[in-house]
Amino acid sequence: MEAHDDGTGTALRAIAVVAIALAGLGFSLLPPAERLDSLILDAQWRLLRRFDVRPAPEEIVIVGVDEATVQSIPEPPGLWHASLGRALSKLASVQPRAMALALPLPERSMDGVKPGLDRALFDGLAAAVESGPFVAVLSIDARTRGARNIHLPYLALLGESRLGIDLTARDGDGVARRFSLLVPTEDGGFPTIEGRLCRAMKRACNDGLIHYALGRPYTYVPMKNVLAMTDASLLKRLFHDRIVLIGEAQAFTDRVEVPLNLAAWEPADARHSPGVVVHAQTLRTALAEAAPQEASRPLALVLIMLAAAVFLVRPWSYAVLAGSVAGLAFFAGAIVALRGGVFLPAGSVLLTLLLAMGLRAATALRTGKKS
Repeated sequence: MEAHDDGTGTALRAIAVVAIALAGLGFSLLPPAERLDSLILDAQWRLLRRFDVRPAPEEIVIVGVDEATVQSIPEPPGLWHASLGRALSKLASVQPRAMALALPLPERSMDGVKPGLDRALFDGLAAAVESGPFVAVLSIDARTRGARNIHLPYLALLGESRLGIDLTARDGDGVARRFSLLVPTEDGGFPTIEGRLCRAMKRACNDGLIHYALGRPYTYVPMKNVLAMTDASLLKRLFHDRIVLIGEAQAFTDRVEVPLNLAAWEPADARHSPGVVVHAQTLRTALAEAAPQEASRPLALVLIMLAAAVFLVRPWSYAVLAGSVAGLAFFAGAIVALRGGVFLPAGSVLLTLLLAMGLRAATALRTGKKS
């Protein structure tokens, strides 16, 4: 039986709860909290991907530059003007809904190497422009952080409205979990590939988290196969009225760290994915208006305060039980919220629960009480 509480014990317990909550809030502002939140988010995506995949239209097709394609084209990649131009012309002929070229365009003329190369690529780009919405990549030089040059005739044909920056947003640990449709610049901002496609297709898209449990993993059609196709009906069946992304599909080129690899031709648990697959999933998320948004800071504070209140549960064994149940319930609720479009950072809340349970048990054991 407990001694009479003259109010001092109540005040001390209240102070302890506030201290625990402040500790949890302070942790939420530190880099380790972001890392913990990211790891928990990755686990949530894996669970949703396994048990509750959200369907999405199969409207995006990847044309991949794989190892077989590289071997099949006699010229080095910097001189692929004719092959790339022919692939663009073939795809444009079957009227895709939109196209994006996620391969860098030449910075200068190559007619000095072989006459006619510039014209061959120009004709393919022109066919793509005439077929409908088309976006080409504007690459950023990692050294200067400026846009790389594009050969002037190609730039004149495309204009600014058909260029999109190919940068992929990365978290502090280098993993692509979020996306932005506009990259800040000195002049205000420049659209990414996905942002430019959304504008070109006249779709309202928002930034947010990449939805890794949306739609099936991607397969691809090797560019080698596109170049070899002579059956117009097959081309139409594969690409008509679909969004076509052309990019690298090789194992060691243009790779991005991801929570889940949605390249169906690679292991799902691989930590790296082809960059074009990340672009595809970002675009899929944006077009479906399925990007989860992060919960507001006030809500996170309320959750931390509730977690700290576990310290008040008596006896201490009940506090440990209540905290454990609350942790499991919160983790499950965070998954449900993520599925519904809200990301609840879980690391600080779960750490606050652990701190509240630990201090409650330590206090009771130190005083030799069961309460």
